[in-house]
Amino acid sequence: MKIVYFHTAKGNFGDELNRWLWPRIITRGLTGFTHHGNANTPIDDPSELWFYGIGTILDERIPPDVDKIIFGSGFGYGARPPDIARAKVFFVRGKYTARELNLTPDKALTDPAILLRRFFPLIPEHDRIHEISVIPHHSSVKGDFWRRACNELGLHYIDPRTADIQRLVEEISASKLVIAEAMHGAIVADAFRVPWIAISSVEETNDFKWRDWCESVGLDYKPTRFTAIYENTSGSALKNGINAIKLKVRERELSKVLKSRCLAQLSDEKLLDTHLRDMDQRLGDLQDYLQQRGVG
Repeated sequence: MKIVYFHTAKGNFGDELNRWLWPRIITRGLTGFTHHGNANTPIDDPSELWFYGIGTILDERIPPDVDKIIFGSGFGYGARPPDIARAKVFFVRGKYTARELNLTPDKALTDPAILLRRFFPLIPEHDRIHEISVIPHHSSVKGDFWRRACNELGLHYIDPRTADIQRLVEEISASKLVIAEAMHGAIVADAFRVPWIAISSVEETNDFKWRDWCESVGLDYKPTRFTAIYENTSGSALKNGINAIKLKVRERELSKVLKSRCLAQLSDEKLLDTHLRDMDQRLGDLQDYLQQRGVG
């Protein structure tokens, strides 16, 4: 069985969670990984299962001629999958995805990244070392404007472009507040009981997938919109001047958010615990299914 996940050249921790998490959970029959949406990915064995876990990867690029397991993925980019008849759906990320894929409501749960709770401790608030952490979307970090704004304001900056999952989870869980443009920054914060505030500065912070997850944990998606800053690839002095002004605007926007702690959200702990128990049950169902299929 192969793990399917979206891959970017410089890495994105939300996607890279798949490489860290699933080999620690699934004990039967893992043979490797493959990248979602890569048209050149060979299907060596059409009888081999493909596993779709964390990510917004339920779209038209899913190959129709392989058997698939869907275990928590979401819809949100591209077109709907043309046919998931060969998919064993244990659950999807939320009700929005379930509706788009014409699945019954019981197939909607939440994002499987909450399973990180099985591997990292909860840190009491008085032991958390970062007052406020900021984790942007991986597409908005070019030019280092987020880091520079955080340094100016004395905030802890977390770069989402990493495959070092352990370090990133530890940084988030050791924060007292997380300002998140990366959705999995908010998901991990919420799982480890760290209040979070949603922000957005680029179109890639897809509203649909955020609403899909937020609804699953009983919260609303109401991001604070930030001014976009794009890296100067032309070397233009004018563009440098504009970006310098925008950087000051970003610092003011961040400062305004810091004064609005009422924007911070955190899901109900009882609901999160219910989701974790339900997910454990579906993991048991997954192991039974793999045994029935003769995997491993």
